[in-house]
Amino acid sequence: MTPARPPRTQRELQDVLDARVRAAGPPGPGAAAVAVLRSCEPPRFAQSVLDFTATLDPAAAHAWLADFTRTVYLAGDPRNLAVRLPPAFTSADGEVAWYAPATRPRRRALRLLLRPVSGTLPNGAPPAPAPYTLRVPHGHAPGRWRLTVATDGLTLQRYLVHLGHTLAEALITGVLAPGERIAVTHVPHLGAQPRHPAYLRVHEDVTDTARLRAYTCLEKATARDEQ
Repeated sequence: MTPARPPRTQRELQDVLDARVRAAGPPGPGAAAVAVLRSCEPPRFAQSVLDFTATLDPAAAHAWLADFTRTVYLAGDPRNLAVRLPPAFTSADGEVAWYAPATRPRRRALRLLLRPVSGTLPNGAPPAPAPYTLRVPHGHAPGRWRLTVATDGLTLQRYLVHLGHTLAEALITGVLAPGERIAVTHVPHLGAQPRHPAYLRVHEDVTDTARLRAYTCLEKATARDEQ
């Protein structure tokens, strides 16, 4: 049996973060998206990230990527905004609305009307929430993926941030293809990640901002995952 690889060092995590900065390309004027959530069920939100990102034209997608897919998460009912501030995309059940990446002044009205998302993860302490499966829209590719999210210490908002970044950036950069499926699971901490994951989300540690931490790991599913 091959021994498990130890967790990544701070130097390795910094290398992953530096690579993400290079992949974003030259910074632009800033292009944050806005997500308005009537409810914060993670599977519904995660699917909306993929569905919304798939609607963006290449220029908008890459402008968003250059701003590190920055997103403002607001609590509200999309139905109350449909006429006054129509979104670019609304989930099929009407629970999540997305506003396309734009400069900060263009989103001021939304931020004045609605409050930021807050709260704890559903179902209490990690691992939470329950596993779920997503599908990249508009295609029939057979690929299957496993996305592991480390939830220890995360508020609901931070969970949405890390999950949203992972899915949006993986789709924009071509890691994920239309039609592929992603099984999402949760652990308190990411231990021995694969040597070459398709995407590793690295950010400062919520308990020690002087250190980095891996929050999500996207990798190809194995035969065991698909059983």
